[in-house]
Order: sequence, then structure tokens, then C-alpha cells
Amino acid sequence: MTNSNDNRIQATLESTVAAANAPSRQQAISEFAKHVHRRDRPDGVESEPLLTCEEFCVYYGDTIAVDELSVGIPRAEVTAIIGPSGCGKSTFLNAVNRMTDLIPGCRTSGMMKLDGDDVYGPGTDVVWLRRRIGMVFQKPNPFPKSIYANVAYGPRLHGMATNRAELSEIVERSLREAALWDEVKDRLATNALGLSGGQQQRLCIARALAVDPDVILFDEPTSALDPGSTSKIEDLVSTLRGTYTVMIVTHNMQQASRISDYTMFLYNGTLIEFGRTADVFTRPKQERTELYITGSFG
Repeated sequence: MTNSNDNRIQATLESTVAAANAPSRQQAISEFAKHVHRRDRPDGVESEPLLTCEEFCVYYGDTIAVDELSVGIPRAEVTAIIGPSGCGKSTFLNAVNRMTDLIPGCRTSGMMKLDGDDVYGPGTDVVWLRRRIGMVFQKPNPFPKSIYANVAYGPRLHGMATNRAELSEIVERSLREAALWDEVKDRLATNALGLSGGQQQRLCIARALAVDPDVILFDEPTSALDPGSTSKIEDLVSTLRGTYTVMIVTHNMQQASRISDYTMFLYNGTLIEFGRTADVFTRPKQERTELYITGSFG
């Protein structure tokens, strides 16, 4: 199925390739080179994958949304997932912590493993899996409870604290990691819905961090936020590398180039290119990648 997809992709892009203005594409790539995130690791030194997929597919009924995807997501790094609307980015992200289980008619095939554990194995405890793989959605979705109760929810559910003092330590640590503690420490008992949109999103990040996950998934976390709040979320994501494995779906090419260590480009459910962000944005191997990141299509 992948070969037929490749042919279809190539046919779709042939006219775009012919029409695209090469000098303007090169200018766009030069702009990326000015601010692209460059990893501290030397060339040739790569992180060990934490999440691995081999020929992983997601279907909605008879329609394939993710087609034979094989990739290794590096441990404790930030990986951006880019591609045009409907290309399978969010579907793949939701499949990582099995949110796709909640969609009628959705099924998967192939292999996905988290640190060697089969994500879709028959013995996998989905509650345990979603503790290991946190999720932050496009729109902030705090519970209609106090700020404290929002962050404490997960640790209470999983029995991570034996008393109130331990629980409060987890709440404070999580809010500090989410760069929100100083703004809310004097009003933890107030309703979370009274926070600004950007604060609500950072609260949702704190809620995800509170259960000490291995992976944090972000599905366009700044698309509904103002520039100031977006900047705070980007700074926060950058601080998570080294401790957490982060996967972030974004339509913003500048954002992807600024904050990620690795980038994967999907088109029509197919993985077109995966590599270090500095390479993908300044020296893409595939012409269709260059066309997309420079705005020639999508």
C-alpha cells in the first residue's frame, strides 16, 4: 500500500514542483537556518528510541489514516510532527496512548512499543499506559474544580501519595515544572476555569506532569492561544527535554523549527521524512518536504 501511496503523492505534487519558485524556497530555508533549534549532541550521536513503530497502521473503517509508519521516537527529546490538515498527525498522536480505542470503527495493525512494552498487546493495561503517556489537547480542558484538585487528580487516582503533605508536594512540583506556581500559589482553592486561556493550558500540562509520565503528547497546544501565551508554552516545552520524551503536533513551521530536536513529516498518512530538525528544515532529503516547509503547498 505504501508504494501506491508514494505514486499518488508524487502525482499530486508534480504540478506544484513545476510551479514552485525555487529562489523563494531557498530564501525560506535560509530564514529557518537563522533560528532552527540545534541539538547539543555532536553529529553521529543519536538518542536511543523510547517509542518504536514498525509498519504501524490506523484505519477508520476501510479508510487508512496512518499507512505503514516505521519510526523510532528518541528518548528525552522533542519531536515535532508536521504535515497538512488531514495527513494523519493527530491520528498517530492519539494512537500512541490509545485514545483511538474510543473511536467506533477505528483499528490498528503493525507494531508499536514503548520502551519494549507492546502498546497494543492483549495484556496491556490502558490506564497504566495513559499514566506513562500524558496528553495535552489543542484547547485547554481543565476540570471544573479547584486548581489544586486538577493537578491532584491523577496522583490520587494512581495512589501516588499516602497523605496530604505528599500530595501537596506533587502539586507544587508539577505547577513549578509547568511555570505556573508563582502565578497561582496563593489561589490554589479557586476554580481553574477562572484562569486565562494560557494559564489553563499550563495547568493541563501540570496535570499531565503530576503522574510522572515517560512521554507527553501535545496536539497543537498553542493554536488557540495569544502570542504571549504561545511563547510561554514554547519555553515550557523546551525545558521538558532531557527529562521527558515530547511529541508535538503543529501546523506552525517556525514553531517546529524553534523548539524540536527531531521532525517527522507526514503526508496522506505516509511518513515522508524523519530526522534532526536542523537537517529537515535546512537540508531536507525529500523535495516534497522542502515544498511543504517553505509553504509551496499544504
